[in-house]
Amino acid sequence: MITLHRKKEDSKSDELEEKLKEMVLAYKTSLHHSAESKYPLPYIEDGESIFTKDEEIEAWVLELETELKWQRSLSGDGCFIHPNSGKIC
Repeated sequence: MITLHRKKEDSKSDELEEKLKEMVLAYKTSLHHSAESKYPLPYIEDGESIFTKDEEIEAWVLELETELKWQRSLSGDGCFIHPNSGKIC
């Protein structure tokens, strides 16, 4: 499960959460105060992987976007015309 660890009012956290929403995927949000977080906020937890640096998070987002586009291209609503009967699905 993907978890976005973020501050309540933070523009960087807001931007990252907006990207996750645009990708239309399930994720959890965990709100923290800076003092209680063991990593700099915001950061992403994806299973056992943790992405804390801006470059790591950007690379993770790009890879996830690419993978989702590919998966969705395979499972899209497809329709065809049957070559013998001419019926449309």
